[in-house]
Amino acid sequence: MRRTSRILSRFDRRKPITARPLAMSSALFLMAAFVGPLADQQASGQTFPEPDGASQDVSQPDEAEALKESLQQPIAPGRGAANADAKPSGNTTDLAADARLGKLFGAVNQVDDLPPSREVLANSPASDAVLRAEALGRRTSDLGDLLRRSKSAHGISVQNRTPIITDTRVRGQRVGQVLASGSYWAPARMDLDTMMSKIDSRLVQDVVLIKGPYASRYGPGFRFVDLEFLQSPRFEQGYEGHGSTSVTYNTNGEQLYGRQSYWGGNEDYGFHISYGHRTGNDYETGQDDFFIPASYKSRDLFVAFGFDLTDHQKLELNLLRLDQTDVEFPGLVTDLNFLVTDGYEVTYTNDMPHFADRFTAEVWYNRTRFEGDTRRPAKHRQIPLLRQTFYPSSFGADDGLTVTDGDALSGGYRLESTFDTNSGQIALGTDLIYLNQELNEFDVYDPDTNDNNYPIPRSDSLDIGLYLENLSQVTEDVLVTGGVRLDGVFTDSRDTVVGVEDPLSELEDTTLDKDFFLGAAFLTATRQLGRGWTANAGVGFAMRQPTLTEMYSEYTYIGSLQRGLTFLDGDPDLDPERLYQYDLGIQYQQESVQLGAHVHHAYIEDYITYDLLDPAGTTDGFQTGARFVNTDLATLWGMEAYGQTDLTQMFSVFGIVTYLEGRDRSRLDPARLSAFDSRSANDTVDAEPLPGIAPLEGRLGVLIQDPSPQRRWGVELFARVVDNQDQVAATLEEVATPGFTVYNIRTYRRFGALLVTSGIENVTDKFYREHLDYRSGLGVFRPGIGFYTGAELTY
Repeated sequence: MRRTSRILSRFDRRKPITARPLAMSSALFLMAAFVGPLADQQASGQTFPEPDGASQDVSQPDEAEALKESLQQPIAPGRGAANADAKPSGNTTDLAADARLGKLFGAVNQVDDLPPSREVLANSPASDAVLRAEALGRRTSDLGDLLRRSKSAHGISVQNRTPIITDTRVRGQRVGQVLASGSYWAPARMDLDTMMSKIDSRLVQDVVLIKGPYASRYGPGFRFVDLEFLQSPRFEQGYEGHGSTSVTYNTNGEQLYGRQSYWGGNEDYGFHISYGHRTGNDYETGQDDFFIPASYKSRDLFVAFGFDLTDHQKLELNLLRLDQTDVEFPGLVTDLNFLVTDGYEVTYTNDMPHFADRFTAEVWYNRTRFEGDTRRPAKHRQIPLLRQTFYPSSFGADDGLTVTDGDALSGGYRLESTFDTNSGQIALGTDLIYLNQELNEFDVYDPDTNDNNYPIPRSDSLDIGLYLENLSQVTEDVLVTGGVRLDGVFTDSRDTVVGVEDPLSELEDTTLDKDFFLGAAFLTATRQLGRGWTANAGVGFAMRQPTLTEMYSEYTYIGSLQRGLTFLDGDPDLDPERLYQYDLGIQYQQESVQLGAHVHHAYIEDYITYDLLDPAGTTDGFQTGARFVNTDLATLWGMEAYGQTDLTQMFSVFGIVTYLEGRDRSRLDPARLSAFDSRSANDTVDAEPLPGIAPLEGRLGVLIQDPSPQRRWGVELFARVVDNQDQVAATLEEVATPGFTVYNIRTYRRFGALLVTSGIENVTDKFYREHLDYRSGLGVFRPGIGFYTGAELTY
């Protein structure tokens, strides 16, 4: 059925699109020097200062030396304070510790709260840091949900596939363009699984967001999410053991979450073991008795174990096991019967190698398997005509269904040597990233068993990369970072697949093995302007290869466009994307005030987008397919601004605003195998907005906290204000979305070793949907009012 359009396309097959020459001869240019008088410069104080807190002057000699010392901390890929700073001592993972209570609701800028070895990763313009404490204070699920709710993550939009599975977009870009580092997490299927949905938000120590091509150590990509798992602790006074027990319950959807953790060790080794369990049912929207099928069951086990081989050598092992069952996906064709992920990571760190000042080796292996189908009654209530889309078991029956299964893995290594210089450090490294993926999607009752599978065939990608980064304190006021990266990426796919009648190379009219040679380069600078002001700028160039889904999908139903139920056809002849981006920003930070504003603009050549197939829109939104296609030029520009001030020791106010605009500036050329002379059979529109761009959004709030140093209680009240989105890709059947305002209240109270959290989400029971929510069937809408409460006991 879905391959019919390909047969028609053979009568008018276009030649492959030829890549445009590079529009710029170089990704880097000389950056103009920051001008302005030199003045005393102040470092930031605590966002919620202690009563006796005081601002610090970084222009003083002792602060300059401290800054130099922090620059000389090791940059260990995906690792943090545990291997770079002094051995942690005491109860380092105790969320109820006084030092962490003030961070349960976070701050608009938390980069300064990172350990030195992590802070150097956030030197690029508009980089953000999100800390683990917010996962408890904001009742978050996966890592993407933490980024969405944190007020320190700017330029982030998400698509909530389910209450526990979140697809994260960074400045409008998604999987393939955004890389989740740590163990190079990649989705097994880009709608039922995401790059960060496997990671519970309470299992990470911190997250660094790099919102441009301003890093070279992570692989080919345009934005990067560097996550730091919990590390094994150390205790200088001998063996100690600690534990925590936590539980959270949300009334809307009867969502229950529990976690049991235990950690311990001595001065030479440490461990952290944690088990989490989540369950939930359908949630109710802001419209009475309108429930969204979104039930789930999820369990995870996390183990961190580390030991010191010598005084300057350390080995850290991480293990993650995730089991999800009976997960319903509203708006998508299939639900998950089960999904299993096994992740392993080993990191070796040597602070005194013979050939460098520091050396880090990281090896990882992650694998995900899943199965799903369309059998659940709730699926058919939400999408009434779903059964009619597939072949029935017999003539006149209304029982058509499809089943899907998938298997994907990511493996590789990263080796990095760091050399200290008089002004900073140089990091030289190499890495290997291997991806393997397979997906089947069978139309169960299709009488032609030789042509009833719409798969992503078993395919793989091998990336071998070299990179160099240089961080230099040019003057006392100016910090410059630059880097380059080269990659060779080699992809291939099986030619014959069960349930596909013809070899894929014949269907695609091309060979399946492809080679990509990619490059990236960047330069950023930060200057202290004095009196608390800082300016930063960056320019970068990067390339990324098409994903295995974009190259090899064979009419597979994958939720991608807003309409939700779109099958996708890949193209092995896609060209790699090429991005040119610049950023400018300014920040102000003192003891009780944080301000910041950043603007960015990117040109993307050969941007990978969609070409709708014909016919469109038959059977209640079904039978609309899309092919991946390179568009000659797309642009993305936007701004992010934030502010927070402590009015008193008890009261703080904050505000955040984010805006992004994306445009396809050359949308007439169709996909390579299209039967039409123009894209989506529409030759009247030569430029339009890019699909899937979130609208203007602002958050305004007030934070009330215990003014004492213990921070024993706190209340946050805030409003999330989202504008209407009328900049839509109409030729891809994207529709406008009205704006809305949602109010939330969050609280915490500490009673000794017991920390109690509670809150009300969507206080006014607003009936609304996000612009990225699927429109299939009855549509997907966000939860209405919900009350939650939780407690964590630490011992």
